[in-house]
Amino acid sequence: MSVAAAPVAASARPVRGWRIAPGLALCAAVAAAAYALAAWEQRLFGHPWLEPLVLAILLGAAARNVWSPGARWTPGVEFGAKTVLEIAVVLLGASVSAATLSSLGVFVVVGIFLLVVVGIVVGFGLGRALGLTPRMALLVACGNAICGNSAIAAVAPVIDADGDEVAASIAFTAVLGVIVVLSLPLLGVLLQMSTLQFGALAGLTVYAVPQVLAAAAPFGPAAAQTGTVVKLVRVLMLGPVVFALSLVAGRRGQETRARRARPAFTAWFRGSSSASWS
Repeated sequence: MSVAAAPVAASARPVRGWRIAPGLALCAAVAAAAYALAAWEQRLFGHPWLEPLVLAILLGAAARNVWSPGARWTPGVEFGAKTVLEIAVVLLGASVSAATLSSLGVFVVVGIFLLVVVGIVVGFGLGRALGLTPRMALLVACGNAICGNSAIAAVAPVIDADGDEVAASIAFTAVLGVIVVLSLPLLGVLLQMSTLQFGALAGLTVYAVPQVLAAAAPFGPAAAQTGTVVKLVRVLMLGPVVFALSLVAGRRGQETRARRARPAFTAWFRGSSSASWS
């Protein structure tokens, strides 16, 4: 690069930052409104029934129906949906300390990881049996097995899920989460579970940390603490799952491109298998 071109490139960098600023500011405003509503919900009910992510999606959908953002907002919104979301996933997993994991023991941590994998596989199979598309079934399975809406939002870009699939998956997971929160304490009483047992059950079944606290609260602080720790270990699976799905999606994309590049007379040999998630 020539000396004359260097100042031009240097001056172009802040321009890109200014391009994403309006969209990021819009995303930040929606997020702030969602957290304000969650705080009001906490004061009104004692615990939030809808977490800020759900409220943010509802607010964004309502705003989109009233006002359609133009091209000025697009770069920042896309940056927030991709880069910022990926950074948030990494920070979410980093919130679980090594001391917390060591206090649980290796066998407990491995057992939780295996249960999450089984939950994703079984959830995906049930979704397909109920007629959901592969992408929709995978979103619902990951949401219920890992960390609800955060998992759905993180997995959706990897498998190229559209907005309708994401919204439907989040709505289904939210409704199911409320049902579990309301019915789980009754199940614990019927099974005569101890405080630690019920805390572990809440951490393994309820999809959001605030809802884990709400479900475990009737069994006391020890159950809430146990449920929170188990739930945070489930959150650690989000990074590996997204990474594994990105590898699968990349391999499927390569197979699709290679198949399209073949001559037409060889296409019949591969059959009608699809490389997409739809």
